[in-house]
Amino acid sequence: MKNRTNYPIIRVFIIDEIAIIMAMAIALLVRYGRDAIHSHSYFNGIYVSVVITMCVFHVIVYLLYDTRKTSIFIQDPIENFATVFKSRCILVTLAFVYHYAIHMSTDSSRAVMATFFVLSVLIGYVLRMLYRRHHIRKYGTSDDWKILKVEYPYPKTEELKKMLSDGDYNEILIMTRGVPEADLEKMIKEAEDLGIRAFCSISALNYTVKPGIIADIRGYSAIPAFVRKEKFPLFGVNYSIAKTEEAVLHVIRHIKELSGKYICFSNVHTSVMARENKEYADILNESAFTFPDGNPIATLQRKSRIKGASRVAGPDFMEHMFRDTRKGQISHFFYGAKQETLDALKANLESKYPGIIIKGLYSPPFRDLTPEEDQADIDMINAAGADIVWIGLGAPKQEKWMKAHEGKVHGVMMGVGAGFDFHAGTIKRAPKWIQKIGFEWLYRLLQDPKRLISRYFVTNIKFMWYIAIDYMFGKRV
Repeated sequence: MKNRTNYPIIRVFIIDEIAIIMAMAIALLVRYGRDAIHSHSYFNGIYVSVVITMCVFHVIVYLLYDTRKTSIFIQDPIENFATVFKSRCILVTLAFVYHYAIHMSTDSSRAVMATFFVLSVLIGYVLRMLYRRHHIRKYGTSDDWKILKVEYPYPKTEELKKMLSDGDYNEILIMTRGVPEADLEKMIKEAEDLGIRAFCSISALNYTVKPGIIADIRGYSAIPAFVRKEKFPLFGVNYSIAKTEEAVLHVIRHIKELSGKYICFSNVHTSVMARENKEYADILNESAFTFPDGNPIATLQRKSRIKGASRVAGPDFMEHMFRDTRKGQISHFFYGAKQETLDALKANLESKYPGIIIKGLYSPPFRDLTPEEDQADIDMINAAGADIVWIGLGAPKQEKWMKAHEGKVHGVMMGVGAGFDFHAGTIKRAPKWIQKIGFEWLYRLLQDPKRLISRYFVTNIKFMWYIAIDYMFGKRV
């Protein structure tokens, strides 16, 4: 097994100390220029005291604050920056409170101290990111940690030894769904005897529990049994409340009941359209579920103190569904997009999710279909016999199409818009950290400004205006 170092607390601490010293030195050079180089007087008194005080207090802050945070190798860039920024705010506050308490002179340049604070954050952040990059290149990330997944029937002892030896695995994941207790205990004992760290998957409702669905309920880890009936009203649209994985689990468990119905994913753009067009709002409300695809909508849900509210983006829902159905228990059909997009989509899905069943892909003409053509498409989809029919026609066309074909198309229809392009790789999706801070729309805007600039700026302004109006008149937002 490959060696892997523990979280290098001392190294990150030293990096932060170096950043503090460098920040003050550069701040003095910026403020006093060559005078700071030729004269040591600027490095005496309050400035030296501030640096020493912060370096000393940093021991306390680092142990009580930084080390309690998630490892810098796990945090994304935004989370790392937030950690450094908060740490420096605490340090500066402590340093100045200390100097005030001992009545030490604080006759210092405000420009130097402001520059020092900014530089201590930026230099600390840059040094941490450089070290993080070096560490990940050398040791890899948690995703590189080699884990052997064993499913029932489990391999025999000698076979297991060979698999571990040949693959140079670090840990073993024992899948438990439907496994007799005696066989599971035997597998665990074999892993224990071999001295490899082992984990057991959690199963419930004939489902192997995935990340993002477990909740702490009265001291127990639990998963929701279904998507609740409670709705969150906004702009005349009743949004369903769920996390992505629990929405996927609900669809999987109720796939037959949902056949012939449709599911929508509504973002800021489509919510504004619904506000201005009651017919479109009715289409969204008559779906089996309409999930909040946009971060602003999910944020409003959470601010309303709705427990468990989260963004359920179409592309994320697709990814979870593909992952959870790659054993072929549910089949897929794709209707929409260009043929080259569908070709790339099929290749990507079969490569990333081996075992996934794709019953068909079809790119309809980019025009209104004749009744005969429309019926031919319905017959083609139904003949394929897929459980899920993914619709990628773009909003509002795809929602109107699904409503018009409700009860006619077998299988549950899901309007996912650009989800086809994201999973095909023809459009690059924003990194996770950009999604977290709610600026995925800006990332997409920069990719295709001519087409999206009017949509995003106009609808975003309208969205905020409508929120303000509803708030003024006491409507729930």
